[in-house]
Amino acid sequence: MKHTFTILLLTLVALLTACNRPKEIPDKELGQIFRDAMLANAYLNINNGTKTDSMRIYEPIFAKYGYTAEDVQYTVHNFSRRKSANLSDVAEYMILLLDREANALNLQVAKLDTIENVARRRFTKVMLADTAINVRDKADSSLMRFVVEPIYEGEYNISAKYTLDSLDKATGRRYRVYFERRDSTIRSIANGIVQRRKESDFSHRYEIKPADTNYVRLVIEMAHFADRKQKTTTRMKIHEVKVTHTPPTEECVDMLFNEQSGVRIFSDSLIRAIEEGARK
Repeated sequence: MKHTFTILLLTLVALLTACNRPKEIPDKELGQIFRDAMLANAYLNINNGTKTDSMRIYEPIFAKYGYTAEDVQYTVHNFSRRKSANLSDVAEYMILLLDREANALNLQVAKLDTIENVARRRFTKVMLADTAINVRDKADSSLMRFVVEPIYEGEYNISAKYTLDSLDKATGRRYRVYFERRDSTIRSIANGIVQRRKESDFSHRYEIKPADTNYVRLVIEMAHFADRKQKTTTRMKIHEVKVTHTPPTEECVDMLFNEQSGVRIFSDSLIRAIEEGARK
């Protein structure tokens, strides 16, 4: 089994051109990388037999240990030149790690944490980003209202940083964040006091679920007076307003797999050999 594993492992690397000289990875860390790669692959196979030959899937694993795909490739190739070590010893160490963790590790949760977080970061998009807005008089009041549309299922993160002018003495001013429905009714997300500190901020998170199909836009009002008759002008500097959207996790994972680049890092035959070795 060792001999078969070594042969298969040596065939896993497709040569990539690197600008800097790759680093050689110590045997124990290489074993840990193989362990994590196997866990990730096990998750992918459990979930509808998804293909696993994508660099993007394994990049966060390499980065976790401070290495790149080129470092892994370089190290594996160098095993053929080393007399003091055998690649099958690394495989045995990987299997030992898996055996030690088998009872304590919730395998699927660990893999989900790796794959799902990568997928969510990959497909989080900035829906609104505005900076350095100065509101000095009533003519600028429209600059304090921000709208994001259309609305999609998933998670919205809304944040803002602002400073009230020291000459602005008005009271009763609040900021509002809400989703507006097709019938013009609203779903309030936040309704907070506009602070008078040197620099103030707020952040809110809201998840749009499949049932929330009536939402048409997200609205952020930086200065709202409960008394609509109040004619005071707000003097404010808005340092930043930002809205990001992340699709549902399962959708992110599916999109990540669908955009696979075709660059092969771990071959199917390699993964099968690792799995067979772990079972023996």
